[in-house]
Parts: sequence; structure tokens; C-alpha cells
Amino acid sequence: MRGGLIALVLALLVLGADRLPATAEGSPSDPAQQQAIIDQVRAQLGSNLADALAAQQQLQQSLQDNAAQQRVLQGKISAAEAKIADLDLQIADAKRREAILARRIEVKRAQLRQLARAVYSAPESALVVLAESESLSDLLTRIADLNVAGARAAEIKDSLKRDLAALQLEREKEEAARAEQIKLRDQLGSDLSQLKSLQAQQETSLAQLEVKIAQTRTELARLNTQSAQLAQQVTQMLQQQQDAIIAAAMQSVWTQLQLWVQSNNVGQIPTSSGHSTKFRFIWPEPQAQISQPFGPSTYWFEPPYGSYPHFHTGIDLVEPFGSPVQAADDGVVALVGSSSSGYGNYVVIAHSGGLNTLYGHLSTALVSVGQQVTQGTVVGLEGSTGNSTGAHLHFELRINQNPVNPAPYLPPGAPSAFRG
Repeated sequence: MRGGLIALVLALLVLGADRLPATAEGSPSDPAQQQAIIDQVRAQLGSNLADALAAQQQLQQSLQDNAAQQRVLQGKISAAEAKIADLDLQIADAKRREAILARRIEVKRAQLRQLARAVYSAPESALVVLAESESLSDLLTRIADLNVAGARAAEIKDSLKRDLAALQLEREKEEAARAEQIKLRDQLGSDLSQLKSLQAQQETSLAQLEVKIAQTRTELARLNTQSAQLAQQVTQMLQQQQDAIIAAAMQSVWTQLQLWVQSNNVGQIPTSSGHSTKFRFIWPEPQAQISQPFGPSTYWFEPPYGSYPHFHTGIDLVEPFGSPVQAADDGVVALVGSSSSGYGNYVVIAHSGGLNTLYGHLSTALVSVGQQVTQGTVVGLEGSTGNSTGAHLHFELRINQNPVNPAPYLPPGAPSAFRG
């Protein structure tokens, strides 16, 4: 990905080791040759400074995006807490009404018990009713009134029980809604905590980068007063430091993706018509040549990974400049970004099963965040943006933030249009 300085380093080595006579201190004695090395070192320092400034700009933009996301999450948390408070009031009111209904039901139950005792358990009550009746018709009316009163009390009790059951069901729904809001609030709080952690990392990287930028500018200012050998040693040291910092800045792409995935559940994406029936992915550039495979690398400019000092986290594919780049699988566009270093112009697609693919060094992206894409959708055009020495596509697969060799997911052999 980052080969722009190879030729310069080789030139320095050739000039310094093969072509230039050295003094006792190891510096060239010819002022013209020494000036040539200093000019080349100046060019390298200038390149370092440009990359560092680009990374600084990206980190500052990332911090601004982070702050905006934090504000959005904080707003959602406040809204969830307001809903929880409102539901607490509704649940408390429901419990109060349940208690009132329960007491009314108990009163009606007691009245029915008293009436039952009067009618069925105390025969003398019936004799009293008979004695007090003026006629058979009056007696039947009195007995009917007792039956109506009992039936009415029972009907009221049953109605109150139905009301209580409905009220309890409403309360249970409110409690379920409250539990869901608490779950949402806690998830949002976790997302916010991760954003703050990312912010701290970005601020640390930015502070370190600013120190290196100041050092690089100082070296540029002092270059004319230094020996070529010392200038070259200082430049190499700064290059190693800045590469590590810029690599950390590039990692923020994947951290931002992780936060996007947490806030945007991709779920199971239906397989599109025309999708390969044999392979999960298709080659994003079917006529390409592989210029660099996935895995451990001998190139010094590749970042470390695991136990490897240099590791290429994707597959580099070469087609003519401007060739269409296709989505390897159905998915949702999660990120579309641009930087003068690192991945350059890039697109990240989230797929089912926690798979995420990145398409880097594009001349232009042709999709937008949130867009649904199907396998074979053109997501951009091949370019040479970012840390690139020529037109190519950096195709990267990550699962749970870990770079994975895409080869097992692709049709075997060289890149092809085969789908199966």
C-alpha cells in the first residue's frame, strides 16, 4: 500500500553506499553529492510532513465526527430516559388503579357473600320476607328483587375483574416497554463509552502526530546545517515513528465501522437474484492481476500485525486506471471515506454474518452510506489515492475487526468473472 518511498530509500542507499566516497565520518566529501543527498532527504522529510498533515486532518475530522456522534447518542439517551420516567409514572398510576379496582372487587365479593348467607344460609330470612309480603305477588317480587340484586352484584364483580385484567395487561405492556427502553439506554450508553474511548485514542494519536510534525519541521529548518549522514539517520527515525502513528490513525476507520455496526444492525441480508450459488464472494475486479497477496510481507512499509513485523491485510488487484470495482457480496454501505494517505478513497460494506469488506485507493466512490448493494454492484472506480505507487485496488476482508484472507470466500484461482 505504501511504496512511494521505496525508490527514494533505494536512491539514498545507492548514493550513500555505492556511488559516494565517504569521509572518516561516513559522509560524502563531494559538496555536490552531499547537497544531492540533503536535497533528497529534504524531499523525504517533505513527503513525511505531507503524510503527517494529511493524517492530522483526518484525525481532526474523525474527532469532529466522533463529537457529532456523541451528541446524537446523548440525545437518544436523554430521550430514552424521558420515556423511562414517563413509563414509571404510567406504571405507578396503573398500580394505583389496580389497587382501587381490587378493593372494589373485594367489596362486591363481600356483598355477594352476605347476600348468599341471607338467602341460602338463613331460612328465617325467607320467612321474614314471606311474613312481610302482602300477597303472593308481593312475595315473588321481593324474591325477584333479591335475585336481581345478587345477579347485579355478580355482574359488577365480573366487570371489575375484567377491568382489572385489562389494566394489568396494560401495565405489563408498559413494564415491557420500560425494560426495552432501559435496554436501549444501556446499549446507547455502551456505544457512548466506546466513542469516548475512541476519542481518547484519537486525541493521543493527534498529540503524538503534532509532536512529530513539529520535529519534522524543525529538521527541515536545520537541514542545511547538518551533515548528510545525520540528516538521513534523523529522517529514517522520524519515518518509523510517523508510520506507526499514521497506521494507528488508519485503524480509526475500522473503529468507526465497529461503532456504525453497533448502531446499525445489518442482520440477515436476503440473497439477491444472480448471487453466486457456490461462493460467498465474487472477485471485485474479474480481469485483474494480483500484485500483492494477503499475509506476512517483506515490505518495510507494511504495518505490523500479531507476531509479524510487516503484514499486508488485504489483496492488491491491478486493472487499468478507472476500471469498475464491484461489491464482492450483498450488503449495506457502512463507510465512504477519503484521505490523502492510508486507504485513500475507500468504501466499506457490511455483510451478513459479521463480514466487512473494504475497497481502497479508489479514484472515486459511486455509492453512499446506508445504500443497499447486491453482489456485483459497482461501488467505485480503481485509482491510486492514498499510500499507493500506481493504480490498483486494495481489497480487504475483516471479521470481528480482524483482517482475514479473502481467498477462501472467492472463486479459486486467478481473478475471474466466474460466479457459479
